[in-house]
Amino acid sequence: MAMAAAWGIDPKLARLAWLRGVDRPEALSWRLDPSWARSTDPHLLPGVDEAVARIRKAIEGRERIVVYGDYDVDGVTATALLMRTLERLGAEASFFIPNRFSDGYGLHLDCIQELKATREPALLISVDCGVRSVAEVHASRELGLDWVITDHHALGAELPPARAVVHPNLGDYGNRFLAGVGVAFKLAQALLGAVPHPAGADAAFLDGLLKLVAIGTVADVMPLIGENALLVRRGLDSLGTRNGPGLAALLKAAKKEGVIGAQDIAFGLAPRLNAVGRMGGAEDAVRLLLTKDPGEADLLMARVEALNLERRAIQQEVAERLPAPSEAPFDLVLDAAAHKGVIGIVAGHRMRVTGRPAGVCMVLDGVAHCSLRAPEGYDLGELLALAQPFILGGGGHRVAAGLSFEASRFPFVLQALQRGAALQAEGRERPALLLDGGPDDLPRDADLARLEPFGQGFAPPLSRLEGTVASSAVFSADHWKLRLADLPDPLTWFANHERPSQPRVGQRLCVAASPQGSARWGRSWLVDSVLGEALP
Repeated sequence: MAMAAAWGIDPKLARLAWLRGVDRPEALSWRLDPSWARSTDPHLLPGVDEAVARIRKAIEGRERIVVYGDYDVDGVTATALLMRTLERLGAEASFFIPNRFSDGYGLHLDCIQELKATREPALLISVDCGVRSVAEVHASRELGLDWVITDHHALGAELPPARAVVHPNLGDYGNRFLAGVGVAFKLAQALLGAVPHPAGADAAFLDGLLKLVAIGTVADVMPLIGENALLVRRGLDSLGTRNGPGLAALLKAAKKEGVIGAQDIAFGLAPRLNAVGRMGGAEDAVRLLLTKDPGEADLLMARVEALNLERRAIQQEVAERLPAPSEAPFDLVLDAAAHKGVIGIVAGHRMRVTGRPAGVCMVLDGVAHCSLRAPEGYDLGELLALAQPFILGGGGHRVAAGLSFEASRFPFVLQALQRGAALQAEGRERPALLLDGGPDDLPRDADLARLEPFGQGFAPPLSRLEGTVASSAVFSADHWKLRLADLPDPLTWFANHERPSQPRVGQRLCVAASPQGSARWGRSWLVDSVLGEALP
């Protein structure tokens, strides 16, 4: 195979890449040779030049700066990244994260007015939000405040009247899939003058920032292709080296050590950071990422872990209370008392069960707040446009979005979403399950790690495993540890719609599973789905 020969890699590894659409040797360079020279000059990102000029003016004039972030992992990591950069440049900077419950997503005039009164900033910089906040930025100008907007969410009909708007979809920038933290990183690189490519101390500092880029990009389920693959790969490599107190505590809590993969972020690091903003204010998540004190890191991590456990319990309670997913084109359900912090996760689970768009809504003061999730091939932005006459607001990405509407209008919103989803489903080809063969068709874990990052746009390896259950143990309420006869490696299985009860010793299983490498424990397998008929 040409790719195997060109890179000197195991043909099994080249086959794995080819099955994921990599058909040219040079297309593998983002992963196998992620050098700075391959990255895109940040000054090509629309709005960066204007943003750099205004921020440098603020630093030189000793103006106070506030970084205005978001409460999800992308927003939290972007906030921490820009704070570290401003600190390195000697700026007078602080950060603010809106509260999911009392404020909601994005820029809010009451929050801006409070910041004006209590911190007296001259410049506010948004990360992972703000591109649709036209009225709020206009009102800020009347208060004497300047804005630099950095965002990656869907553009509106009009840009906010900020000093600069930095967004990868405004022009012909080469990477339209940057996460919010990726946009913040490009701005940071330009502020440091490390262009077109960093070197020396700047390169080392930016590699440290790429740890945050990796976490935020994977958590926000952005495609791990092209430059995103390079940025995340360098971040993963950096996470496997020495870390500051906060990241070290986070990795320890998630029981991750040695070589770190994208799936370690998705299932270990990201849920813990996300729990902070889901259960209350996300400031502690930012503080954890910024602290240089090991003692403070341990205290913050203890709070984060407690919130994550609380989040799991509430999530399970909400999921059990809801009706089973319907056969409708769009599975939208309303539970007035649902916890606002977990409805997005529950919607994602329901979407994976049905393979169709799903949404979960809660009600506050007569207004329904909903989180929507959709599989690849759908576009929630188009669906929100169809529901526009009935909603108060909404926005997000193609496969993850939110909206709000008067609760009494639920039937109209439901009808609009279902009609739109049905039309989108007609032209959608449901992707087949990509199997890479049996366990012997995969390369060793050390070789697999060379193709990281695995995730959105570059699926993790998936093998067919078949055999008789030799042992079956309960690990938690919805989590089993299994062994199959003739397979040396253990399996981990989380309960789902295909297997709601624990497999029994002596049963035959045929499943699709992903390999999980561990420096300490070796290879294990995470069950993805049942192949063929589900066993009784």
